Order: sequence, then structure tokens, then C-alpha cells
Amino acid sequence: MTSPIYFHPWIYERVMRRLYSGCYEERIHDATRHIPNGSSVADICAGDCSLYRYGLSDMNIDYTAYDINPRFMRWAEKRSIPMRHLDIRSECPPTVDCVVMMSALYQFIPHERDILNRMISAARKMVILTEPVRNVAQSSLAPIRWAGRILTRVQDNPCDQRFTVESFRNLLDEYGFQIIQPIANERELLAVYSVDNTNQ
Repeated sequence: MTSPIYFHPWIYERVMRRLYSGCYEERIHDATRHIPNGSSVADICAGDCSLYRYGLSDMNIDYTAYDINPRFMRWAEKRSIPMRHLDIRSECPPTVDCVVMMSALYQFIPHERDILNRMISAARKMVILTEPVRNVAQSSLAPIRWAGRILTRVQDNPCDQRFTVESFRNLLDEYGFQIIQPIANERELLAVYSVDNTNQ
């Protein structure tokens, strides 16, 4: 069963703002500053389209959000935000300049490499990731850890695994991400993979 936080973008944003406190929009700006004006952007697992609403809406960007949640898709349509259905587990994103995924890669463990391969294949210029590496689902207190995992459940996926700083850095190093830096008071890591166009 899907967590209630995915029932409506309003609920989702309120929970995320609570979790990230004053860093909620700051982490979005940390990601979008790597995206050049004039780029085409695919926002994978876009949720409430916060990347666009708080980071890209004033830029010259060809933006499309992708998600599997029909509630979020209807909400985005009412606000004239382009959002399409995409199940990244089995479908490849369209080819664009920049492929972005914010705080969602943990949902695909242990198949995170399949997801990264699809994202990198779709990117003409770069892949941008942000990923939590310290969160309530890793709490030493069992009730808090249980609640954190229940609240992030998506459909039939229990989402009971998380990255640590070490495990996420190891994955990024394996793929050759050139930029890796802590953001959101070190709760997340931001990573940027620049595509080597000389080999294309």
C-alpha cells in the first residue's frame, strides 16, 4: 500500500518541508544551479514538481516531469506543468540535455544501477542526483525507523533500504560522477555526472 504522503502533492510538500526544515528550497537551488539556461530537463520521480516550481520556472528551460502517481499528474495538469507517466523501473526517459532525480533513488534498491544506466543513457549533457544519506528511516530507535519506512512506501515496494554516505559515494564513484557534495546540512548528497560527448 502506498504511503499517505503520496495521496496529494500538498501533503507531500508539507512532509518534505518538515523533514528538511529551512533547507527545503535551498537543496533545490543547489541542484538547479548546475542546469544551464536553454536546457531540456527530464525530472524523474518528480512528485510535486518542486524542482520546477522553486528552481526552474523563471529560467529558459524545456521542462517535463515524469512520475507514476496519477494524482500528481492530474494536479500538475491543472497547473499547466507538463508531466508524463514513466515507470523508470522498466522504461527509459526520453533523450534530453539534463536528467534529474531528487531524493528518490533509494526507492529502487537493489536495482539502483538499472535506474542509473537508464538515466545516463538518456542524458546528452548531465545527470543530477540528490539523495538522502541521513534520515529517520535509519534511526537507531526501532519505532522511528519503522515509521520512516512506512511513510515512504510506494505501491508494492516497501522501500526499506537506504543509502549511507559511504554506500552512495561508492556507487557514484563506480559511475564516475565528477561532482559529489553534501547539501541540506549534510542530510543529502548532491551528485553531477557530466556526459563525455567526445565518445558519442
